[in-house]
Amino acid sequence: MSNHHMIRVDPVALHQELSLREPIDIQSSGFMRFVIRLSERLDFDIPREDYPQLASVTGCHEYISRVR
Repeated sequence: MSNHHMIRVDPVALHQELSLREPIDIQSSGFMRFVIRLSERLDFDIPREDYPQLASVTGCHEYISRVR
């Protein structure tokens, strides 16, 4: 059994331009942990130059759609 907690969110309820960098910025440790976890879930190394594409919900969705 996994120790990871799953947060379930209705994607329709999310504002698609919601920034994932606010109140953290792209250089913050919180954002870096997010990218690392996303990379683990995708089983794909996310290049540093792609990080800005992950700054919003829409950006994450579009990025994941392209790399999968």
